Amino acid sequence: MTFLDLVQISATALLRHKIRSVLTLLGIVIGIVSVAAVMSVVRGIDTYVAELLGSIGSQGFVISKLGMPGSEEEYLKALRRKPIPPSAAETIKKECPSVSHAAPFAGTSSDVKHHRQNAEDVRIEGTTGDAQYMTEIGLEDGRYFTPYEVQHARSVCIVGADIAEKVFPGRDPIGKYLYIKGHRFTVIGSHAKMGTVLGMSQDSFVRIPFTAFERVFGRGHRTNISVRSKSPESVRDAIREARGVMRRIRKLRVRDDDDFGILTSEALMEIWRRISASIFLASIGVGSISLLVGGIGIMNIMFVSVKERTNEIGIRKATGATRRQIMAQFLTESALLCLIGGSIGVGIGVGGSKILSWKTNVPVSAEWWSIGLPLAVAIAVGLFFGVYPAVKAASLDPVDALRYNQ
Repeated sequence: MTFLDLVQISATALLRHKIRSVLTLLGIVIGIVSVAAVMSVVRGIDTYVAELLGSIGSQGFVISKLGMPGSEEEYLKALRRKPIPPSAAETIKKECPSVSHAAPFAGTSSDVKHHRQNAEDVRIEGTTGDAQYMTEIGLEDGRYFTPYEVQHARSVCIVGADIAEKVFPGRDPIGKYLYIKGHRFTVIGSHAKMGTVLGMSQDSFVRIPFTAFERVFGRGHRTNISVRSKSPESVRDAIREARGVMRRIRKLRVRDDDDFGILTSEALMEIWRRISASIFLASIGVGSISLLVGGIGIMNIMFVSVKERTNEIGIRKATGATRRQIMAQFLTESALLCLIGGSIGVGIGVGGSKILSWKTNVPVSAEWWSIGLPLAVAIAVGLFFGVYPAVKAASLDPVDALRYNQ
């Protein structure tokens, strides 16, 4: 008996009881859907985060008050640290030979408006002209702040692409003005489109000199310092030098731990890998439970099938079918059932994740292994849970089987 014969016999047996086969598939489908969907989304986000951090470049790093706390206790301890002064950026830039640029970033949210046009919950960032060197994406039009404008807290601003479209639809924003908390700012620059991160727009922002930010919103907002080294080779020296300057600014003694954190793109990527691994393992756990339930259901159905076809098994054995052929027939039936369920599950999982990506801009990547692995798991479940019923079928005595139900 060829493999195609086994598949044909198995398909005929499954089609003979359509409703029972469909109900048996549900556990397998649910398990594979969860695994395939999460694999596609996690892999897509993983690739996207890598590209996003890569756009920051290997020369950049960020000095922050919180750093990367590894536990809730460390996070609560980090919250009690003193804020980082925006002036630290200029000190780092002047005193670190390996640093080319450094810019403070203080942030909050506010509504902005121009005549009757307005945008709500806009991210307002206080920074300096060095902010333009922190990413590969720069201005589309206009210019950044001059040192004079920063020093004298001039009311000038740079708008993100979303703000330019909402507040100045169909018009060039350069030279226009907008109001932030009742303060009038002149637009001197329009930023190029930066896109989205996990469905959240990165273009809904207005940047103003950090001195003007403190004038409008007051001091005490959390400030990070973005730093760029002169070359990729000098980034380690730049981190070491900036750390020394920060320790001096914070007046730390030699034995004192740092009360600030330094974030690099590699460190942030490592954090994301840990998070994505946890998400993946959790999805595997949920999927495994569903597959276990589905596998037990398949085992039960196969036992029922063996009972119903006892006479058929007896006839096949009496006409020369071997024990191995009987086992192969029922194992093929079980594996085919799971393969169908796995295919449906992969289709729903990957298709659903694509729809999610379309609706929310969450990145999705359906690579060959994210499709092949769930299908292989489904077949393995079918074979594992089909072995015992197949052995029972192959062990039937042909004489007793022929006399069954007579």
